Amino acid sequence: MPARLPPLGAIEAFAAAARTLSFTEAARELNLTASAISRRVAQLEHTLEVALFHRVTRGLRLTTAGESYLAAIAPALEQLRAAGAALAPAARGGTVRLATLPSFAALWLFPRLAALEVAHPGIDLRVSTVARAPDATRDDIDLAVAIGTGDWRDWASQKLMAMRCRPVCAPSLRESLRKPADLERHTLLGVSQPRGFWRRWCREAGLPPFAPRRTLRFDGLHLLYEAAASGLGVALAFDDLVAPYLADGRLVEPFDHSFVPDQAYHLLARPGERRRAVRIVRDWLLRA
Repeated sequence: MPARLPPLGAIEAFAAAARTLSFTEAARELNLTASAISRRVAQLEHTLEVALFHRVTRGLRLTTAGESYLAAIAPALEQLRAAGAALAPAARGGTVRLATLPSFAALWLFPRLAALEVAHPGIDLRVSTVARAPDATRDDIDLAVAIGTGDWRDWASQKLMAMRCRPVCAPSLRESLRKPADLERHTLLGVSQPRGFWRRWCREAGLPPFAPRRTLRFDGLHLLYEAAASGLGVALAFDDLVAPYLADGRLVEPFDHSFVPDQAYHLLARPGERRRAVRIVRDWLLRA
C-alpha cells in the first residue's frame, strides 16, 4: 500500500519557511501565525520521521535532509501553482464583455490592449461597439464606456476621462486662422450627437453668432478627426482621443481657447460586481 502524502498545508508551510529561513516571515507570506507554521513543520517532520530544520538563535537553517526534500518538492509545487493558474480564468469568469463607443475603441482602447494581454494573459476581453450606454439589464455586457454626466440607471459609474473642447485643423489651414473670427470663412466639422459644443465654444471665445461657410457632421470622433486631418474643415476636438493626431502633426490647434463641458467619459459596471476578471479589467481601464 503506497504511503499517504503529508498534509499539503504542512508542505506549504515548510516550503515558505525554507525560502525565508524564518517562521515569522513564512507566517506573513501565508497569512498565518508563526506558531501555526511551527506546528505544521513539526507535523511534517513527524510524518517524515526526519528533522528538516536546525532551530538556531537567529532563525532557521536547513538540515541536509531538509535541503534534499526542498529540492524534490519544489517542481511539484510549481506544477500545482501552474495548474491552478491555468484553471483560474475559466473558474472565475475569464471572459469580460466590454461595450464601448467606436471612436474610443479605435483611438484609445485598441492601442492599449497589448499591454492588458501582457499583464493579464488569462482574461478574454470581448469588445463590442455601441452608440450609447447599453441597457444594464442586458446580460451580455459586463462593462461599458459612455459619455455623460455620470448618472445612468442601474449602472455604477466612475469617471474615466475628462473632455476638453477646442478647435483643430490640418496644418495647411493654420495660416488662414489668425483669430477666432476667421472661422466664418471655413467649414465647421462636428459630430451628429451631442450637438451645441461649437456654439458654446464660439460664445466663450467672445464670438457673436455667425453663419459659417458650411457645416459637416460625422457619426463618430474617429471620422471627425480624419476629416479634419484631410483638410475638409475645422473640427471641434472633444477629448484626448485627438492626441495622436496632434502628436504626429496631422492636426494642430489654431487657438489657445478651450472649455471643459459637464460631460465626460465614464466607465460603467454593475453595482456590487464580484467577478475577479471584471474587476481586473475595470481597474486596468481606470489606470491606463
